[in-house]
Amino acid sequence: MMKFGTQLDRVAREFPRPEALVKAKAYGCQGLEVLLPTLPAARGETDAAALLAEAKKIRGEFDAAGLEIISFTPSMMLKHVEEPAALELFKRLADALGTTTIRMFFTAHVRMGGPKSTLKPEHAEFDGTRNSRHWQQRDGELLAKWVKATASQGLRFAFELHHGFWVNSASAAMRMLDSFSPQRVGILMDPGNMVIEGNEGWRNSVQIMGPYLAYIHCKNAVRVRTDGVWSYQWDSLEDGVADYAELVTALKDEHFTGYMSIEDLRNTIPAEKAVGGGIAYLKGLAQSDKRVMPI
Repeated sequence: MMKFGTQLDRVAREFPRPEALVKAKAYGCQGLEVLLPTLPAARGETDAAALLAEAKKIRGEFDAAGLEIISFTPSMMLKHVEEPAALELFKRLADALGTTTIRMFFTAHVRMGGPKSTLKPEHAEFDGTRNSRHWQQRDGELLAKWVKATASQGLRFAFELHHGFWVNSASAAMRMLDSFSPQRVGILMDPGNMVIEGNEGWRNSVQIMGPYLAYIHCKNAVRVRTDGVWSYQWDSLEDGVADYAELVTALKDEHFTGYMSIEDLRNTIPAEKAVGGGIAYLKGLAQSDKRVMPI
């Protein structure tokens, strides 16, 4: 049976953390994703010792609440494997949290932040002038370094399918990952992102990923046309373009037992409705005998 959760920040923006964990569990969460900004601490811009202490405190609070840590997001890019201090702090934080799943991203194939974005020196190379084949080769070389450097910890890197990135679909992810063991790498499916770019069919995508499917970000989106221009806006799981009934049917057929994690980006919706309501909807689909197949 699949499990349900959300991101710690989604609930902690409304409640202090100990209370947020109690609320999350009441909403139906069995685990939460945790983000800790690793790079500034590794570079001496923030206090690394304080960040490690915070990671240990978080783990203790999660244990006391009876919640799992779904994944650790270090906010690092693949190229940061070549910074020894960043790599070492990252490994220590993963140990402190006690999680082995690391949420990561491949490289943007368009200008990072969009056409009008101002790039910091750190992101200057991600200006959209290099094509996807370039990033596929470089990302593969860097990923191999991550896998080798963390072999003793057995960490698994779960890469999010995201519009604007060269890996935005199940097939694109598999082109990169199928030379690695699914115990060490995986895919973070995001149907809301895939509405915008990368949808190969919900059932088809699940089947393509197979054992590489690590977990799922649950949000949704719709297309809107304003003054003759198409764009997208976030919507509820029930009403957006992504068909969660079809997706859950496919997950059950594939015997998926990982997490469905609510990432509702409609910031005006309170956590009780976004997280609690979203989990209730997904649980209803999971428990239903109704099978929804592609049209």
